[in-house]
Amino acid sequence: MIRHDDGTATPGAVPAGDREAELVARLQALSTALGGEPDDQYRARARARLVAMAAVRTPEPAPRPLVARLLAVRAEDRAPSRWRGRLTAGLAGAAVGVTGLAALVAVAAGAQPGDALYDLKRGTEQTQLALAGESRGQTLLELASTRLAELRTVAGDADLVRQTLRTMDAQTTEAAAILTTRAVAAGDTDALGDLAAWSDSQSDGLQALRDDVPPSTETAFAGSVDLLRALTTRTAGLTTALGCDSGPVTVGADALGPVPGLCVAEAPAPAPEDAPVLPPVASGPSAGVPLPPAAPPAPAPDGAAPTAASPAPGTSSVPPAATPPTGGLLPPVPNLPLPSAPSASATRSTTPPVVAVPLPGPITLCLPPLATVGDC
Repeated sequence: MIRHDDGTATPGAVPAGDREAELVARLQALSTALGGEPDDQYRARARARLVAMAAVRTPEPAPRPLVARLLAVRAEDRAPSRWRGRLTAGLAGAAVGVTGLAALVAVAAGAQPGDALYDLKRGTEQTQLALAGESRGQTLLELASTRLAELRTVAGDADLVRQTLRTMDAQTTEAAAILTTRAVAAGDTDALGDLAAWSDSQSDGLQALRDDVPPSTETAFAGSVDLLRALTTRTAGLTTALGCDSGPVTVGADALGPVPGLCVAEAPAPAPEDAPVLPPVASGPSAGVPLPPAAPPAPAPDGAAPTAASPAPGTSSVPPAATPPTGGLLPPVPNLPLPSAPSASATRSTTPPVVAVPLPGPITLCLPPLATVGDC
């Protein structure tokens, strides 16, 4: 029964207390059909299931290194760290900075002397030289050619012309010293030929600008022209020095590198027929007697016959027996018997050689009966 606010009740309705009592009574009736423990069949099935699960065990995972475990961790598996965000921001900023610097360097490559970005261009060139290594000499030649190209654009400014010429001369000198030293050490004439060709080309390009530069820069301009001419001469001299039979001939070094020397031709060995002729040794009683140096022949008196000329050094002269020797020459020995001869039939004639020896002055030589010179 449901009662309304006015106190009236709905006909046919069951009071609330009766409904609760009926529900409790019905539950009590059902409680007798439920056991306090599971039945035997359920217990058997549960036990069999547990035994099967215990028999099959999952293998333990193999140990992994720390780096692999760190890389395997996903961002959603852990809280984001503060340093990772900072690192990402730093890398992004560095990439933007490098890109901007590369673009700025590319723009500065076309800068000319006097421009705002010309110092950046020169700084880039110095970095290029520092990284050149073995090709530093060739890189300096390329930079010197760049200075010549810049000279065409600043030909009207005297200060910029002098500054550009000064830089070009310094780069040319350093490159020449490196390349010539390396060429002489390796005996490479091809490298000297390439350097000479570059010097000729650079000199022609510089001469073409002579009328365009201001008159006040004539001294600096002439110095650059002389430097290129000296480099051409140096390469030609070193090429000749490398071709010497005795090897590369250099006499020190200067700002342009090794200084070439003169090739000394080796004297050929004398042939056997060119050997000096020694005078024969005298035999007989006068053998072993030292001969004094002969004096130069005295001038002949007026009307007298000229005296015989002295033989050339290294030769001997034997005048005929009919010609009397003059000028300090020993007279020939006639056919005289030797003192030790046993008999007249065993005598033999001996004619000792006559040697022309200059005499320093009056001398006395007593060898009777062979020769008598002076007062004896």
